[in-house]
Amino acid sequence: MNVSGETSVRAPEKKIFSNLCIYINGSTAPRISDHRLKYLLAEHGAKVSIMLGRRSVTHVILGAPSGAEGTGAGGGLAATKIQKEIQRIGGCGVKYVGVDWVLESIKAGKRLPEAQFSTMKLSAKGQRSVYGMFKGTGNGTSDAS
Repeated sequence: MNVSGETSVRAPEKKIFSNLCIYINGSTAPRISDHRLKYLLAEHGAKVSIMLGRRSVTHVILGAPSGAEGTGAGGGLAATKIQKEIQRIGGCGVKYVGVDWVLESIKAGKRLPEAQFSTMKLSAKGQRSVYGMFKGTGNGTSDAS
């Protein structure tokens, strides 16, 4: 009820992350607290996983790179585990994105392409990115080793 005694009906949120299972690797602060991020994901239809299960997780949200000079897995938590998982499966089936993907998708009211928000380059150094070639900025090459 609001101040005038009327019952307000809140419009249901779009479930833009339905059918997604998301694992959050480490802290997403200072951009957003991990508790708030989990709440937003659940509110918009995602399931949040407490462990990186290859068969269930569809997306991994990475924090800032934890290694020297911007290398390594993001978030500063379980970086070795994430790196080993990426090397074992080659990133197949699991999308690695930054927290901005969630926030911008919610702002847009639809699920945005993950390639725009990838925080980790899985390709060899100098390998051209298909997304980078059509993006219009940069030369479409990867900076990773």
